[in-house]
Amino acid sequence: MTRVWSRVIVAAVLATSAVSVGAAAGQDAGRFDGLQLFAQRVAAYAELHQRVDAVFTPWKATDDVASIFRRRAYLASAIKAERPNARQGDLFQASAASAVRGIVADALSNVDVEFMLEGLYEECEMPAGYRPLVNAGYPQWATHEMPFVLLATLPVLPAGLQYRLIDHDLLLWDVDANLIVDVLPDAIPRAGS
Repeated sequence: MTRVWSRVIVAAVLATSAVSVGAAAGQDAGRFDGLQLFAQRVAAYAELHQRVDAVFTPWKATDDVASIFRRRAYLASAIKAERPNARQGDLFQASAASAVRGIVADALSNVDVEFMLEGLYEECEMPAGYRPLVNAGYPQWATHEMPFVLLATLPVLPAGLQYRLIDHDLLLWDVDANLIVDVLPDAIPRAGS
């Protein structure tokens, strides 16, 4: 059953990625190959998440915040145990990273990036020198907003995975486990680059 879900997720991500790639006719085949590899790795992670999550009792609506945080922590620990060597670039592998950076650059070509980031973090106090790490929790101080211009162009992710920005870095965030799955450093172009 999980193999079927994995194939469905890969097909969905590839279909949306193909639309993004098709819209940019003339782009090299490398972008498509990178997005295809990204889709496969995202699907593999989603399958791992489902397999690990199936061990726990199903989520239930509750007002007990402590039990929600406890379950999240257990899920995160179990996923980390399944990915003990997880590191930056596991999902954003070099060709995938290049493809995603290209999509981001195209989407933000007419956007004042620094102004956009200031708006996102206007009410957040980012610690100086903070760098997101794979297998760490998503910081409480960070924004949960994501610019629509990016959401509309980045490949669609399976339920439970979301994109987030911290400074110029693009993150893949497992919402249920509150786990940073991968980080694409400097995905957002800097002023003058």
